[in-house]
Amino acid sequence: MLIDYFILKPNRKVAHLTQKMNTIQSLKQQHHQALNYRLKRFAVTKVGIASAFTAGAGYQALNGNSGKSNKLSQLNLFSWLLRLL
Repeated sequence: MLIDYFILKPNRKVAHLTQKMNTIQSLKQQHHQALNYRLKRFAVTKVGIASAFTAGAGYQALNGNSGKSNKLSQLNLFSWLLRLL
């Protein structure tokens, strides 16, 4: 009876708390990994679109717009962005 009271019951409680803490820790780690994945994915897509936009704008600026109307040159400038999306 004394062995059960002083040794076995506290060990069961410690084992239960350890299991609970391990579960909570693994859930936190999974949540952190999912958040990092979403942030990286968001950054890659935004950076990818931004770099494509910059490259397209630079390409159109190098071509120049001599002899074209202003509205037509603006439409031509952003037509590649519509094709990208």
